[in-house]
Amino acid sequence: MDVPFSSSAEAKAVVKALIPDNVNFPKGLSMRIFSKGATLAIQLTGKNVPAATVLSTLDEVLEHISISKKVMAD
Repeated sequence: MDVPFSSSAEAKAVVKALIPDNVNFPKGLSMRIFSKGATLAIQLTGKNVPAATVLSTLDEVLEHISISKKVMAD
């Protein structure tokens, strides 16, 4: 999944803000977050992980991104 930002600096700042959250994942699920220019990329990888777990994790990550965007806008 890709999330667009207005600048590469914003995308990089959100990546740094999300790194501490990239722990204690459900068993079998991993996530990679990185910036590609002004885009933040999220790669979720899982093996034998229920779809509800993947969706819940993605929902939480997107909420954290939303909060980060709001903080940077203020």
